[in-house]
Amino acid sequence: MIRLIPSRIIGVVAYMGLVFALSSLPASQTARLGWSIMMMNLAHVPLFAGLSWVTLWAVAGPLRMRILSVLLGCLLFAAADEWYQSYVPGRISSLGDVGADLIGIIIGIALRVVWSTKVLVWKGE
Repeated sequence: MIRLIPSRIIGVVAYMGLVFALSSLPASQTARLGWSIMMMNLAHVPLFAGLSWVTLWAVAGPLRMRILSVLLGCLLFAAADEWYQSYVPGRISSLGDVGADLIGIIIGIALRVVWSTKVLVWKGE
């Protein structure tokens, strides 16, 4: 059984709010900020790697169940975010972006698992 750690889930919700805020920027605003389409497409990977990292940190329970839950939850969020973007002026949604999000999610989970393992070894546990 997995459970959410209340003090940590606040960070996940804040991170999701940041992703949602970035997705809410119309194309005219992103252009004024100097963000190219290529830059915005590349940002999907680290943005969702961070989301999956912090989400895995906020979930307790058996590792396999945590990984699967975080993978599916973050992927659902990515799909919902892309759908939302289709309603933002000048922005488009694409399955390619969801694919980039998935790559980021997998990277974030892998880095978090490696990090946790290294910390346990460092602590001598």
